[in-house]
Amino acid sequence: MRRTAAVLRLKNDDPNVGYHRALAANQLVPKKKKAKTHLAVNGELRGLQPLISKTKAWAPDDFNPATVKFIGDMAVCRSWRHMRERSKILRYTTPPSRLNRRYALGYVPTMGGLHDGHLALIEASQAECVFTAVSIFVNPKQFGEGEDLEQYPQTLKRDMQILQEAGVDAVFTPNAEQIYPPGFKTFVDYEGAGSFSECRGRPTHFRGVATVCNQLFNIVQPDTTYIGQKDALQCVVLRSLVRDMKMHMNLVVCPTVREFDGLACSTRNMYLDAAQRTEAREIFRGLNKVNAAVRELIKDQRKSGAALPSAGEVRNLLKAEYGESLKEGVLEYIEVGHKESMEVVPDDAEVEKGCFLSVVVKYGSTRLLDNVRLGCGPEEYWRLDYDENVDGIMDKMQRIQKRL
Repeated sequence: MRRTAAVLRLKNDDPNVGYHRALAANQLVPKKKKAKTHLAVNGELRGLQPLISKTKAWAPDDFNPATVKFIGDMAVCRSWRHMRERSKILRYTTPPSRLNRRYALGYVPTMGGLHDGHLALIEASQAECVFTAVSIFVNPKQFGEGEDLEQYPQTLKRDMQILQEAGVDAVFTPNAEQIYPPGFKTFVDYEGAGSFSECRGRPTHFRGVATVCNQLFNIVQPDTTYIGQKDALQCVVLRSLVRDMKMHMNLVVCPTVREFDGLACSTRNMYLDAAQRTEAREIFRGLNKVNAAVRELIKDQRKSGAALPSAGEVRNLLKAEYGESLKEGVLEYIEVGHKESMEVVPDDAEVEKGCFLSVVVKYGSTRLLDNVRLGCGPEEYWRLDYDENVDGIMDKMQRIQKRL
């Protein structure tokens, strides 16, 4: 027996488990003749190929099995090298039972404390992608002074159970040294972030967001990443990052998921006491009421050509709503942002369909963010898609499925 790169052999619908367990245990396998079964690789039918690179960057000599564990069929990676290798395996492996999906690897970045909003993103990924990866990393670089970094919920054991039950294929759980090793000096800045109300008192917030996501996207290398609309400014920063850095990746912004009374799902909701939690539902109620009024005005404009309200009028209307309903919370800001760039719309300018009406309310040290897209329903996605010929890819995959 000699030391060789392992070769994957397809036998069942889920051929990966035995191979991946062998990889995690660092077992050697004898070199055998390639099987005649084929793989669907990025929508094309190809023969089997070795999936492990022989370079040290991909398969370090100091491989530590403890950095890759399995919970059921879900791989848990703590090292960025092994997460990248795991992603490479998933991207080039498509079981026949999943050939009807559009992309190979979907990705959902999180900071843990999982809730229904995260699960909705995972479901969106699983609907379009063969495999789904999730990361859990509380990024210290996006917290400002006096924020809740030390108090941020650390619920890794619970989160792992949730992800396993959700059918996630890989989880990346790095520590801070994996992302920011000693001597780390390279950051990604989003120009113009200082003009956003969200950056008052936290000037390095979006610098931290862009820097960590640039690394995570580079490590996981997904075909499509799924994020939620609740943090609308963060969505704008990531859209700009993907576009400006020429990343070959789709970015899907999914509608905000809400609790039974309309409060946007958030890990920080657990900080609220009973009185604050009861009042917090008024945040979305006010946004929804103003949005409904703007919708009606947009419909009337199409019929009569009447002018739409200005951004200042919309802000004042929402402020009046909150003046009556918010007693425990402190209104930090209300902002109307451009539908693409989120740049602040001047008070005397008319609002357009798709503009963001954003609000932040503070309960003690807890900041609750929420927003709506004026004139839009919750079902309308906000998507940055780099596939120029999706229909052609789907046709090709259907032909492959028939051939198999």
